[in-house]
Amino acid sequence: MLGLSSVLPTTALAQAPATGGAQLTGAPTGDWRVGPVTDANGKFAYCVSENRFDNKLALVIARNSKGETNLAIGIPGAGMTQGTKFPMSVRVDETVKRNFTALAVEPDLLVVSTGNDDGLYEGMRKGSRLIMQGPTDTAIFQLRGTAKALGDLRTCAQQAGVGAAGKPGAAQGGPGGPKPVAVTLPDTLRAILNAAGLRQAVPLSLAGVPEDRRPADFAWRLGPVFGGVRESKAPPNADFAVLTTNYLDVLKQRCGGEYSATPAPVETLPRVTMRTAMVTCSPKEGKINVAILFYKSQGDIFTVFFHEATDADVELAKKARDGLATVVRKLGSDQPPAGQPGPQGQPAPAAPPQN
Repeated sequence: MLGLSSVLPTTALAQAPATGGAQLTGAPTGDWRVGPVTDANGKFAYCVSENRFDNKLALVIARNSKGETNLAIGIPGAGMTQGTKFPMSVRVDETVKRNFTALAVEPDLLVVSTGNDDGLYEGMRKGSRLIMQGPTDTAIFQLRGTAKALGDLRTCAQQAGVGAAGKPGAAQGGPGGPKPVAVTLPDTLRAILNAAGLRQAVPLSLAGVPEDRRPADFAWRLGPVFGGVRESKAPPNADFAVLTTNYLDVLKQRCGGEYSATPAPVETLPRVTMRTAMVTCSPKEGKINVAILFYKSQGDIFTVFFHEATDADVELAKKARDGLATVVRKLGSDQPPAGQPGPQGQPAPAAPPQN
């Protein structure tokens, strides 16, 4: 089974809530994006073909060098219980019919592992409609553009799996080949994660998610934990404590259930102002914990690192946050070499930030 949960962040895919047997039919909103995905060591893992649809669902098809294929579908805000399994009927037009088991690998991410099924794959490549029917709802995808997209996906998986490991784009060949989707993190961000003990962080592709709906500038997965970072320009002379409080207030508004936030005291260091926080949200679909690190550096750059986890994995999320806090605390206390960048390449602070 492919680790398809590493393809998109949790806000990108989800199953529609039960609405009395909803049937959601949609057409692609853009071109299919095809490219390789690498693992934590930069080696080839599998290739993906992804698109969004005008019914607000997304469809991701992943294939490895062995020809094993996964499908993922959904819409934002499903709030499924992780680990839930249920029957899923998969049909292409009325010519190919299969029965699989769907797995909610995340509250917003539904994955169907189809294995080596050339009949289904060719059906999706040549057919008109992909119909995925669960116990209550049906998602229908118009397969416009899949002849080329799935042909490119097969080529990507075959060629990348033979000598092109760890080199996104190297296996793509001439102008007619698939366009690679490089799933990498900026060198500086990767260095910070490594210093924090998070070398195993696997980058997630945000290519299929509209920029205004992305949960982070960059995202990754640490086993069952979803992590990310976002940077923004804070208003001049903005109070750091107010910035963090406003952020936590937004999370509260989005929670939709019992909510608690426990921010730590603000730490004012020579070059960085920082604080950590722990948030819990308990909607009816299930509890989620978020371990957060806030800091503000040179040029009023406000940075938020977060790691989301269930109760079973909350200690891993806390460990990730605390490792990052240790790194930022050291960088904020020491005088770095001139021009040392931050997570996304901005210069590190050369003077104490204003908070």
